[in-house]
Amino acid sequence: MMRSFYLSLVLPALLAGCAAVGPDYAPPALSSSQLPASFGTPPAGLGSGAVEVAWWRSFDDPALTALIARALAANHDVGIAGARLEAAKALLGESRQDFLPRGGAALGYENRRQSEAQTPPGQPRQMSSYRGAVDASWEIDLFGRVRRSVEAAQAQAGSREALLRGVQAGVAAAVAATWFELRGVEVEIVVADEIRQSQRESLGLVERLVSAGSASEFDRLRAEALLRHVEVALPELERRRAASRNALAILLGEAPQTFTLPVAGPARDALAVREIAVGDPAALLARRADVAAAERALAAATARIGVETAGLYPEIQVLGSIGVVAGDLDAMHGSGALSGFFAPVIRWSFLDGGRVRARIAASEARSKEALIAYDQTVLRALQETDDAFHAHGAAGRTLELRLLEATAQREAARLARLRFSQGEGVYLEVLDAERADFASRRALAVARTQQRLAVVSIYKALGGGWEVCAQAEQTCGGAAGRGQVDAAKQTALRP
Repeated sequence: MMRSFYLSLVLPALLAGCAAVGPDYAPPALSSSQLPASFGTPPAGLGSGAVEVAWWRSFDDPALTALIARALAANHDVGIAGARLEAAKALLGESRQDFLPRGGAALGYENRRQSEAQTPPGQPRQMSSYRGAVDASWEIDLFGRVRRSVEAAQAQAGSREALLRGVQAGVAAAVAATWFELRGVEVEIVVADEIRQSQRESLGLVERLVSAGSASEFDRLRAEALLRHVEVALPELERRRAASRNALAILLGEAPQTFTLPVAGPARDALAVREIAVGDPAALLARRADVAAAERALAAATARIGVETAGLYPEIQVLGSIGVVAGDLDAMHGSGALSGFFAPVIRWSFLDGGRVRARIAASEARSKEALIAYDQTVLRALQETDDAFHAHGAAGRTLELRLLEATAQREAARLARLRFSQGEGVYLEVLDAERADFASRRALAVARTQQRLAVVSIYKALGGGWEVCAQAEQTCGGAAGRGQVDAAKQTALRP
């Protein structure tokens, strides 16, 4: 009996080397039409070197670097994604336990009284027994159901890991974009304040001219209207500044009412980033978290075909138990109390073949869906990258033109005021020139912001940023104190 029990432990290990049914997964191959060898001739300002990992440092903005570090450590979306990864890892651990036997120790006492008809002659009608045993069952994974289940769970965990990386990269990009929008709005407010002060001085001048009879009431009303036109822009700008500030607070996992912006240096006119390294499409796919998540989802769907296919074959289990059974506690120590059994069991639901094949067909369809989704994710990654490249080029050209426009409009406004003060021209020319100067200076501030946002969009499209979270010294768990993920272990899962 003991030999049979030990055989039940050894036999599954010997049979575990059998091949698993269902398709073996292989990463999808992309054609040249789906994955070009290069991005083509890089637009101005873009190079083919390796993508910067901590790309936000290239802006040379310490306040931005500090905000992104805080967001990666406290952002709730990162924390949620980290918790989901931990759950997927736990389920993977549970799946691996299916390779091991199930069961445990059992202790029991039974007091049974039988009727006279049930009791053999000469036997007592009432009997008591004590039982202590170790019961176990073990599925022999002959056709790979368990192995495919583990493959699916491992791929699912890998998908969650990639999604976490995607959230981290997205949060870094969102913080940078919101920060630049905030700084841009602040520049617009400064411009509006300067123009407002200038318009107040102009209104005072016109009022003095009206009193002296050198200007009309019409001129005064137009000057006042232009002042109000500038002032009416300020409430909306203040609202936008508050909205950007509140958005930053949420990204950093803080309440807007208690959030304090970091001390920032004066806004720079020129962008610190001179050239952006964009790599090549192959490196893009290796870095983009959404592509990695789609690839792991395809691997999980492929493994589930094998799980369902195993239903066409017999399921082999080994049941066993070893223990002692005696009528009283003292007798349990004797050799005669030893009890046990060894029972190989084969179950084959051949009558359910139609149902199993239907589940296999459904799994194959889901695998096709996952493959199509992967191809679509790759194409969208290439599209987003190309769009970001063109947006960066357009933003650069727009900024150059806005600089020329603002310079010309400012000079035109200066000359208009000078001519009017010398008695030449009419005040309407001054109003038109100052209105155009105000519009061009605001447009220039917006163009500078758009240039910075275009750079952020490139890095977001390239999938950069999450790599910094794999460094042991970087805290990227998100939502501190709520199930943080150990950043050093986030790259432990691999297909």
